[in-house]
Amino acid sequence: MAVLICSNCNLALAPAFASGGDIDRWTPKILKDPRNPDNYVGRARDFMLLCEDQKALADLNKALQLDPKHREALVTRILLLGDLGRKEEALRDCTQMIRSYPGQSAGYECRCVVYQSMQKLKEALADTDAALKINPRSLKAWQYRCSIFVNQGDSPNAVKCLGKLIELAPDNATHYHVRANYYIKSKEYDKAIADLTAGIKFHPGEFEPFIMRADVYKAMKQYEKAIEDYSQAIKLNKFRAGHAYKGRAECYKALGNASAAALDLKQSQTGETVYR
Repeated sequence: MAVLICSNCNLALAPAFASGGDIDRWTPKILKDPRNPDNYVGRARDFMLLCEDQKALADLNKALQLDPKHREALVTRILLLGDLGRKEEALRDCTQMIRSYPGQSAGYECRCVVYQSMQKLKEALADTDAALKINPRSLKAWQYRCSIFVNQGDSPNAVKCLGKLIELAPDNATHYHVRANYYIKSKEYDKAIADLTAGIKFHPGEFEPFIMRADVYKAMKQYEKAIEDYSQAIKLNKFRAGHAYKGRAECYKALGNASAAALDLKQSQTGETVYR
């Protein structure tokens, strides 16, 4: 589920930082107004960009000393503590967020991510339940919930979550592609085709969905349609076209076109060499 869930769970909590640290812009502000927690949070974020984690943590601690309920300070410290492997302390901050903002889902969402990183999936799932009770349309909560079911190998519930994600964000091609993978595994080919077609509509320049759809058409013995998709994939990215050439060769062979099949098979070997 590469498109759907970040491989490093803690990154899901990351705020939108600037592209580079600029510590000097914050220090004068702190000296002028030493009791404003916002400035400490700003400097902490820049310290994090510079990998000055301990200095960042000191500023976040100061911000939360000034305002124990400072939302951005809590979220940022959860991220940092998670990256530092201090998961229990991150959980403490998540609980503080839940207590400080009982009408918001963010605290449960943050804690869900930390629990997932600790492989405490039962607890993480319970937090998605709590988050969705507060905000049934929370994309983050549905994404985290989906990732839990994926980790548990619970395909039916993962598919249900993907359906909800598609309902909430119908223009996100990744959700279609991921659900199509599940449909392919269960040999529900018509549903897989429908999802891949929807995904291609939003990102027609990506070659992988064309290869996926071509493979499905080939499995359905709809060889002409498969050839069309393999050809489009080759057109979009000839340097990673080894699989597409091989699949198209198999389709040509099935249709009795031995010469075209032989040519594509030769191209598939070259393509794989280039790709590797």
